[in-house]
Amino acid sequence: MGKFLKIAIFCMAAAVLLLPAALLLRGVSENLTLAVLILSMILELIGLVFVVISILKRRKESNNYDKASETN
Repeated sequence: MGKFLKIAIFCMAAAVLLLPAALLLRGVSENLTLAVLILSMILELIGLVFVVISILKRRKESNNYDKASETN
């Protein structure tokens, strides 16, 4: 598993764990709840970006491998 994919999984897992925290904080402060929800959304987006980078990197590596095997 690549470094980018590990970062993506970590960000997405953190976002999933923050969602119940936002529900628990709903009674405490509306501003805090919104901040946690926004942080969760940002973490999900960062995770998605790293997943896309990981996929593109793997495709590039497999294309380079295919080109190298054709020349041999």
